[in-house]
Parts: sequence; C-alpha cells; structure tokens
Amino acid sequence: MDASMIPILMQRLERLERSNRRLKALAACVLVGLAAVLLMGQARPALQTVEAQEFIVKDANGNIRARLGNYAAGASLNLYQESGRASLVASGTRGQGAHLSLADATGKIKGLFVLSQEAVGVYLSPVDATGPPRSPRVVLEALAQGSGGFAVYDRAGQMRALMGAIADDGNAIAVVQDKEGKAAWKAP
Repeated sequence: MDASMIPILMQRLERLERSNRRLKALAACVLVGLAAVLLMGQARPALQTVEAQEFIVKDANGNIRARLGNYAAGASLNLYQESGRASLVASGTRGQGAHLSLADATGKIKGLFVLSQEAVGVYLSPVDATGPPRSPRVVLEALAQGSGGFAVYDRAGQMRALMGAIADDGNAIAVVQDKEGKAAWKAP
C-alpha cells in the first residue's frame, strides 16, 4: 500500500464512522420510541365497575364528611359539616320523589326543594323549612292539579301574602293579609 492511498482511506473511514454513529443514534431513538409505546400501553388502567350498598368519605381525623347510599326507600347523598350534622342531603325515594335539603350547623333545615308527582316546591325559612308553616318562611309551590303560588308567612306561621293560581275556579289571586289574618288587599 503506498502513502498516497492513506488520505483516501482515512476519508472513507471517517464517512463510515459518521454513518455508523447516525445508525446507532437512529436505533437508540427507535428503541426509546418502542419502549415508550409499550409503557404507555401498560400504564392505562382497565375500566372497572365498583358496586357497593354505601360509600363513605372520611376526613383525616376519621369524621364522616360524605355518605352515598342506596336504602329500602331510595338513595341519598349526604354531605356533613365539621359538627357531624348533615348540611346538604339530596335524596330520591320511590313514593316521595326527589328532595334537596340544606341545613345549618344545628341540623335545622333552612331550605328544602321538593320534586314529586304531587308537587314541585321551594321552602325557605330562617328557623325551620319543613312541615306545616310554624315560623317565618317563604313558599313557592306548583301542584300537579294545576294550582300553585307564592306565599310569605310571619313568625306565628300566619300567611301574610299570597299570589298565584290557587282559587277554586283556577283563576289567579293575590292577597295581602293584616296581622289578624284578614285581607288588607286582594286582587281580583
């Protein structure tokens, strides 16, 4: 081999080494890509169904903060305050329809939303929004037979104002009553 061939061989060797480095880099990229695809396929969790009669969520101290359950009468979701009393209850029962109640820290229901076959209503009170009016409260109600209206009650549970389609003949009526319960103003 003569000395004039050495530079040509060196050039060919450098090109071959560069090509070899590129091939190694390409092979490494392909391997990393395949590994990523395989790992992504492994990381996807399988879809599952979790079934239970009741789910309970507790805080770090072990206090119940939420409860979701299915009971004989229906299902309910209860959210609890730090005092341990339910502050929001959403329930659906077979006979009574759906209810959403909002309570204060003492457990008194201050807001009640009802959706049933007989009525749709909103009942609000700073004292107690459940049961017949015994306290100041506001009622907005629509009954299934077509009547409905808006009423305001005083502290004694006496209706003070009423507006709606509640007359026996189906006509609309508006009434403001005095403290004795007599109509102070009425239309029509």
